[in-house]
Amino acid sequence: MIASKPICTYCHNTFTPSLFHPNQTTCTSPECQRRRKNDSHRKRITSDPEYRKTCIESRKKWRDNHPDYQHSYRSKHEAYVEQNRRMQQQRNHKRKLSLIVKNNLAIDLKRLPARVWMTGPGLESIVKNNLAISQVVIFQTVGESREHI
Repeated sequence: MIASKPICTYCHNTFTPSLFHPNQTTCTSPECQRRRKNDSHRKRITSDPEYRKTCIESRKKWRDNHPDYQHSYRSKHEAYVEQNRRMQQQRNHKRKLSLIVKNNLAIDLKRLPARVWMTGPGLESIVKNNLAISQVVIFQTVGESREHI
């Protein structure tokens, strides 16, 4: 009886395993090998404190040996700098909103699930049914009790 070839965990194609690794589960394509190594690294970092410590020390050593890397990278990649600036502004805005939200409200405004259903004429002109990001601020009136609401 002919043994069936194994199927790659990542690309789901069949492959011939190495003679030296008969239990191989990933094909030899560079993309699949990269994914396998990344998954293995992530798993080991979470489960092995010594390995995690070695990785942190290695990154620190590299940064110490290349002190101007970040400055030179940012000066050569203006699009990255602009995107990072926009993302930081969004993070700062979320942080400010979270300070407002930290009160005794019963809902979490940061993760309020909402759905919008659009009906009526003229919807065929909308190519993609994407909604614009909106901001909702809820104010509770001062002096009015909840019993009357």
